[in-house]
Amino acid sequence: MPLITQGAKALEMVARFGSIRKAAEQMNATPSAVNRQILNLELEYGQPLFERLPRGMRPTEAGRILVGQVRKLQQEVTATDAEMEGLRPSCGSTVSIGIMECLSTGFLPKAFRMLQAQHPGASLRAYVDGTNIILDKVKSGSIDLAIAFNTPQDIGLNIVKTAHLSLGIVAHPSHRLMQRKSVDIEDILSENFLSTDDSLTIGPMADLLIQRLRSPIHKIAVSNSIALLKAIVQEGLGISILTLIDVYEEVRDGKLGFVPLSGHRMSVALSLCSRDVNALTDTGKAIAAIIASSLDEVQALSLNSA
Repeated sequence: MPLITQGAKALEMVARFGSIRKAAEQMNATPSAVNRQILNLELEYGQPLFERLPRGMRPTEAGRILVGQVRKLQQEVTATDAEMEGLRPSCGSTVSIGIMECLSTGFLPKAFRMLQAQHPGASLRAYVDGTNIILDKVKSGSIDLAIAFNTPQDIGLNIVKTAHLSLGIVAHPSHRLMQRKSVDIEDILSENFLSTDDSLTIGPMADLLIQRLRSPIHKIAVSNSIALLKAIVQEGLGISILTLIDVYEEVRDGKLGFVPLSGHRMSVALSLCSRDVNALTDTGKAIAAIIASSLDEVQALSLNSA
């Protein structure tokens, strides 16, 4: 039985992001469902919990009080979960990792296979979520490791390894641009373009590049799901701007092509983070080493392709 209700989670998320839409994205819910949770809470407490502003949502005094209580409860639940986990009988060591969607289909499964070869009794608990959420889980101690884009240096975590990955054009392997060694940003002007939204790290970076163009682009799709964008690109319906790590498995298997953008030094940093590397179990240290080595390999491939 969940100790924190969906309504309480929705309240805290909307307060954190100041937006029902962004809160819904983090909760994998629809904006209407999140809004309904907020309205139900306001009905239950008999007063508004948020001010509805043109640019978002701001907690009222009542909302701030309730959000504070929810956050205290979340911290207590996290501590309780850790204590309960310690009581479970173990047939091996469990390592918990927070990742983003783009790492869930190839990168992490490969690392786990290598871990199993070294530690046959090891088990994995993986959490797929946005950067802010998984970094918060590491800081609170509810997970051991996180792999996240553009992790702030002053966040209070130990950054074990960082790979710097250049941006590139992703398209069907038969696309004319995939025959080149590099592509100019101007080359997308004549193409159907698919974009990540601003909830993903790469979205604002791609938008910054596109703003340098003097002509509008033909944007046919926007999504917070890289998996969806890749599937549309595989159908030959358009191109997108991503990093090599986003499409590594598809490029390796010949399902997609990747060509780096020329003339731009813009890149993203993919980092492996831990609250305290020395406090990790032997299994945790083993998979941290495996992931660090994999990040080195991906960075080398990204630099070679550029």
